[in-house]
Amino acid sequence: MPLHPNMVPGDYLDILRRRKWLIVFSFLIILFAALVYCVFIPDQYRSSTTILIIPPAVAEGMVRTTVNASTRDRLQAIERDTLSRTPLLGVINGVGISRLGFTGVPEEDMLEKMRSRIGLEIERNTDRYSERNVNTFILSFLHENPKVAQEVVSSLSSLFIGENIKIREAVTQETSKFLDVQMKETRAKLEQQEERIKQYKLRFGGELPQQEQANLSRLQRLQDQIKNNSDSIARLQDRKVFMESQASTLARNSLEGDLKTEDQIIPVNLLSELAIRRRKLDEATRKFTPLHPSVIQARWEVEQAEAEIARVREETRKVQAASTGGAPKSLSTQSVSGLQQRSPEMSEVQRLRGQIAQADMEITALRRESAIASRTIDDIQRKVERLPQREQELVSLTRDYDNIKKSYEELLSKKLRANISESLEEGQKGERFQMVEPPSLPLRPSKPDRLKAIALALLASLLVGVGGSFGLEILDPTLRGSREFKSFFDMPILACLPVIQDERLKRRSSIRRAAVVGGLVSLMGAYVVFLTIYGGKILSILQTIGSTIGGKN
Repeated sequence: MPLHPNMVPGDYLDILRRRKWLIVFSFLIILFAALVYCVFIPDQYRSSTTILIIPPAVAEGMVRTTVNASTRDRLQAIERDTLSRTPLLGVINGVGISRLGFTGVPEEDMLEKMRSRIGLEIERNTDRYSERNVNTFILSFLHENPKVAQEVVSSLSSLFIGENIKIREAVTQETSKFLDVQMKETRAKLEQQEERIKQYKLRFGGELPQQEQANLSRLQRLQDQIKNNSDSIARLQDRKVFMESQASTLARNSLEGDLKTEDQIIPVNLLSELAIRRRKLDEATRKFTPLHPSVIQARWEVEQAEAEIARVREETRKVQAASTGGAPKSLSTQSVSGLQQRSPEMSEVQRLRGQIAQADMEITALRRESAIASRTIDDIQRKVERLPQREQELVSLTRDYDNIKKSYEELLSKKLRANISESLEEGQKGERFQMVEPPSLPLRPSKPDRLKAIALALLASLLVGVGGSFGLEILDPTLRGSREFKSFFDMPILACLPVIQDERLKRRSSIRRAAVVGGLVSLMGAYVVFLTIYGGKILSILQTIGSTIGGKN
């Protein structure tokens, strides 16, 4: 009958009584299935070992490792590498394919079964290793043979420990190699930039910003030198004028004496012309350079006057020699000696003229030095004017150099740290794995969980039996009795007819009883046969369940 809202507990009990065989059969069938599962599913033993993650032996504040991956990420990488084809086949062959129960199994299926039975459980400890947040992990393997499970866990733990060392060393070595390559490239760039700066400084020496003060100091020295040279030239010119005046006076006195002594050998007008031309040459030399046309013209005129005087003297000596019949050289020597004895002023004139010539040479040298200094000042001024341009170009070069140098210094520092980290890992002073305890030899199977299977079977039988009973009752439209009729219809009941016991009803009832009895007999027979064959194993299973329950309590 359909459920109605005014049901009392007796109504529910009536439903359960009517559907009692559904509940009984559900219970017996599901329980039998659970027993079959518990008997035929083989025992699987889980062997496990705890591996401790030991932090670096050297404080991280002193030596920083280049292995920056977190422990969890590294464990995942180690698990991926360890459970790959080659290492896992090595474990299988080491333990034995027949012992693992993989005889005749294809290689891929064998690897998948091995991977499905390997367990990795990470334990957290935020008190001691709050930064890494992991300090231990449990490695386990599940197999029907506890000794095989223990051997597999031992091999896997050795693989994990060795793979951790290999990965850390590989990371440090690759880091060191990469930094070494980068350092060589950066050093080559740095040397190339240094050569550029060197060539630039050699090419534009004197125009560099750091030479500005030296250029200014040199300009000041050259200007002072020109000023001193000008003062020296002025003093020399004054001295020269004074000496020329004295020489002229002495020359006139000497000429007057020579004319009287030599009977007027040389005309006075020639000597006067020579003196005038020499003064003109001196004035031109003071005003102009030695290559100036005025100086050249004045020097030529002096040379012409001296040549004319020399010609007159030579003709006079020849005439005197012809008239006396003596040697001209001897007469000339005697005449000159006499003239020098009679005219001592000539020696002084010659000395003054030598000093005047020396003064001319000094003036010429000072003027030449001043001209060179002036040209040097012009060159330095042009260099100073180009200083801003050179400064900008040098700033660009030095900026690139500083950037490359900074990169090189950073790479050098990282390379040193990488070398120290590599030495740390090679000496196994970094973070490493260590087994806290050897792989365990399990005494009790961890799978299947028979207590859990029985409990789930009982719960399933209850849900199927009771739930199915109420479900069938909801689907059944039959009303049983006047009380159920009144629950759905507000109509008076005039009479209640009993169930007519005809042949059809009897046949249906007999078929139902036969089905129930047959089903019960079949199930009980199955139970008897099953208990007869597997009674010992079922008893041990029940003992194991009892001990498990007792251990938990």
